[in-house]
Amino acid sequence: MSELDLGHVLREIDDEVRARRASGDFPPGMERDLELVFARFAPATLTGDDLEALVEAADRAAFIQSDPPTASRIPAVSILKRVERKLLGWFFRFLAQQMTTFAGVTVQALRQMAHRIETLEEATPAANPALMSLARQTALVPPLAAAVDAIGPVDGRVLVSHDDVVDRFPNAYATTDDVAEHLLDVDDDALAGLLLAGITDRAPLGTQVSLVERAARVLRRGGRIAIVASSVAAWGAANPVEADLAPGRPLHPETWAHLLVEHGFADVRVAPGDGQSIITATR
Repeated sequence: MSELDLGHVLREIDDEVRARRASGDFPPGMERDLELVFARFAPATLTGDDLEALVEAADRAAFIQSDPPTASRIPAVSILKRVERKLLGWFFRFLAQQMTTFAGVTVQALRQMAHRIETLEEATPAANPALMSLARQTALVPPLAAAVDAIGPVDGRVLVSHDDVVDRFPNAYATTDDVAEHLLDVDDDALAGLLLAGITDRAPLGTQVSLVERAARVLRRGGRIAIVASSVAAWGAANPVEADLAPGRPLHPETWAHLLVEHGFADVRVAPGDGQSIITATR
């Protein structure tokens, strides 16, 4: 038996549909009715993550029918339903009007949010992982040894963003998750040290700022932080494609120092290097 050519079958179905539509076999509105039935039994929430389809499904469900069906296989029940609808029709219509108004406003808000999200996705490469996959990341190897020395000996748990230095601290671990997200799950004052290397260059500005904010929360008093940041002047020299498609850009060392001071860190120091700088501070 030959292998089924799914593409060929779909093309044959499309051709047949177009032919029957042109011949008048499909009454006007029939396809629309089929779409509504399909949407009812297979809502967009179960068939994909298409935001536009979800909003359309919400729009279709926004209208609340105020006249409930009265048909029944038992004649007496059908009569009873019609009497109830006649007596309570005003109540049904009142509720339906309020709910439909609310649903309509909600759908309109969703449409505006969807439009703004699409605008952000167009302006932010990070929203499209396919773009970043085009760029082979060739960031400079961070001066990890110097960063470890800058933190110095600490007594307690240390979080590092680079696996190569886990064994340099007696009680260190590296997270495989996004560091900014991981810090949300770390308890207050739980860490004695934090080393951020190789993750700050391409991160969006909001993520870069949040790293300092969350570090101030999870580091206990006396805890040390070291941030390895690429030189702004050298950014893109190794890989201009990565630099252009990255969601963010490196911050100047002075900016990192400013953020650390603003969030209560002391003894903030900047050690400039060849293409990269190390910014350290004490909580």
